[in-house]
Amino acid sequence: MDKAALQNTIQARRARQKRRQTLVSLAAFAILVAAWLIGYLGQSGELPLSDYFADVLPQAERVEAGSNGLFTGFAASADGSFSVVGYAMAGIGSGYGGPVALLVGTDTAGTILNVAVVQHVETPNFFRQLEDSDYYSQFIGARYDEALTIGDDIDGVSGATLSSEAVAQSIRLAVRGIAAQAIPNAVIPPDNRPIQFGVPEVTLLALFIVSFFLHRIRSRSPFKKYGRWVVMAAGVIMLGFIFNKPLTLANVISLLAGYFPDWHNNLYWFLLLGGIIVVTSIQGKNPYCSWFCPFGATQEFLGSLTGAKAYQPRQIYSKLQWLQRGLSFTAIVLGLALRQPGAASYEPFGTLFNLEGSWPQWVLLILILFGSLVIYRPFCNYLCPLDPVVSYIGEVRHWVKNLWDKKNAQPTSGSIS
Repeated sequence: MDKAALQNTIQARRARQKRRQTLVSLAAFAILVAAWLIGYLGQSGELPLSDYFADVLPQAERVEAGSNGLFTGFAASADGSFSVVGYAMAGIGSGYGGPVALLVGTDTAGTILNVAVVQHVETPNFFRQLEDSDYYSQFIGARYDEALTIGDDIDGVSGATLSSEAVAQSIRLAVRGIAAQAIPNAVIPPDNRPIQFGVPEVTLLALFIVSFFLHRIRSRSPFKKYGRWVVMAAGVIMLGFIFNKPLTLANVISLLAGYFPDWHNNLYWFLLLGGIIVVTSIQGKNPYCSWFCPFGATQEFLGSLTGAKAYQPRQIYSKLQWLQRGLSFTAIVLGLALRQPGAASYEPFGTLFNLEGSWPQWVLLILILFGSLVIYRPFCNYLCPLDPVVSYIGEVRHWVKNLWDKKNAQPTSGSIS
């Protein structure tokens, strides 16, 4: 075969691969859209509120539904007539895995009598932490005009920050809705909660900035080498064990499903996702996974003790990559279809950093930690569902860059050949 024929064969093979990749991408997009629609249509239209009236309005003998979601509780007086003893309303906030609905009961002055969790799709472990810490009791006795802000008049629960904020947001919306409709001359305070910008957010921004500039230093520089170790150590200690806020697939699925946490108290997550998108788009390198992901850095630290090498067997390496993509894609589809992002996430991050998890997660964590002594970052390279998601950002960047280069390379109509 001459050189021209060989070149034509190679070009034809690349064209077939490109068409196949386009078809796979279109099919994947169609499946994701279908999963989103299934989850959206499968959501229950009405909350089973009547099951919880006795819990939030214990003195009410009967409860009547009013307009705009308000319920009024009545109790019999000594003369046999019925009088109003309280009100109830449901509030919905956005948590780690999606919407969290609570029913709130108040007396006639707008003081909270009790709250009840009606529906949620959070990871069971998170809500168990709220129950174990007696989190809900903080709201009983609070008035409608109180801020009910975590870190101010409400204590959050470490390790379940998104869930605890979703509960507070639900109660805040419900009790102020009651006051607006049922309490005469009620003065509803404006939602002037301060944006939570503290040590976690500052630390995250510092890690992004430092890793961005270190990445631009030449590869063999000792300053870059040791600087990266410092950044990774900061990720393990601060993002992992102290803040316990690693990025998980559930965060991505929640955003795809349209569940946006309250940005006043969850600016950290928007900075994390936004930072990954912006920096990856600029420099084509994902800073989080390769520099300060706490779980990835833990694997690399263990591998450095034994000199673990990357395992890339030529015959099955591509199959392992497709396995990783398949696991990630399946988890996203299930999360969108079931509308339970937390249930689809299989990363053992929480098991390591807060020592909580099911026995399969403990088994997976132990296997990964021991495997890290032999193979360089085994979970990151072959199992992590986030890597294909973040890599997609890099592929979009590459595609846009190629289009831009082709456009600029075309001669203008007035050019002279």
